[in-house]
Amino acid sequence: MPDPVPIRDYVAEFLRTHCDLELGDIPPAATLADLDVDSLTVLSIIVLVEKEYGLELPERRVAAARTFAELMDLLGVRIAAPS
Repeated sequence: MPDPVPIRDYVAEFLRTHCDLELGDIPPAATLADLDVDSLTVLSIIVLVEKEYGLELPERRVAAARTFAELMDLLGVRIAAPS
């Protein structure tokens, strides 16, 4: 059985395919609204990650995520600080 794709790469591919966003180009402090990532898109990311990786994320924390960094932190994905 092949190793699973890291969550970071899985999310990056989703953002590239569905939102026309490149993970490395997103400022961590950007709000989801700034990125035109609506609540349905966030829900899609969460559900897909939960299914793919067998995770169960707390709904309150998901609903409270306002920035890209908060969403990635919730998923356990480290994002590089801007240089």
